[in-house]
Amino acid sequence: MKLEVLECLAKEINDKIPPLLFIHGAYHGAWCWEKYFLPYFSSRGFSSYALSLRGHGKSQGSEQLHTSSLTDYVEDILETMLLFKRKPVLIGHSMGGALVQKILYLHPEKIRAAVLMASVPPKGMLKESLQMTLKRMFDRNSNTNFLAKLFFSNQLPDEEKEEFMKCLQEESTKARKELRGRIVPKSITASIPTLVIGSKTDGVFSEKRAISIGCAYSTTPVVFSNMSHDMMLDPNWKIVADQIVSFLGKEIPECREREKEWINRDLIKSRPLQVM
Repeated sequence: MKLEVLECLAKEINDKIPPLLFIHGAYHGAWCWEKYFLPYFSSRGFSSYALSLRGHGKSQGSEQLHTSSLTDYVEDILETMLLFKRKPVLIGHSMGGALVQKILYLHPEKIRAAVLMASVPPKGMLKESLQMTLKRMFDRNSNTNFLAKLFFSNQLPDEEKEEFMKCLQEESTKARKELRGRIVPKSITASIPTLVIGSKTDGVFSEKRAISIGCAYSTTPVVFSNMSHDMMLDPNWKIVADQIVSFLGKEIPECREREKEWINRDLIKSRPLQVM
């Protein structure tokens, strides 16, 4: 099956730096990483890739979308990882976070680090699914407005919101049902560096959910005070991206020197000119 993989190579390629593979959430595709995250991480020295899972974006498999399972999606990620010479860092958003957790549990030896952004918790999202169903029943607005409130910041300009809404699509019925159940066993532990990111204003997952994910992986989550569910498309997306860059610099030795280089460059750029 042919899968869409967007590529944004680092301007200064360093074979020691692990590639980043971004995994989208439900109703999305690789497009959600293209505008901000891919070029930004590329500019910071990371060769960055975004996958459209089968039936999403420009990947094949739309005919079988509603019978695609989370296991099928995991297979798509593992297949894409074969493109890399080095173990990648997996960065998953929402449902993509659930898929990263599955790989973290099943194949931890194949990845260098993991980032879970506004992720489905290990126990699944039955509660959130029921809450969204009730909200949709009593929401007098259109389905489009409902999704816009769920995913995007109210500070997002209308034209951008409309642009992103046009890219949203249907999600697999089977995968949605599976997300309601447990994603990984209760005994899961993080054997590799793992960053958990949440928000107090996430339209899907509460701050408590981010904290529970952090507890499951024995790490303190980063919880932003005002960030939408679609963090990578939020007006303040760069704050999230910088947090990920900082995490990689601290946790991965190969990235540490590169991060120091960028910090020094930023300091030089920010120095005021001296008047002689």
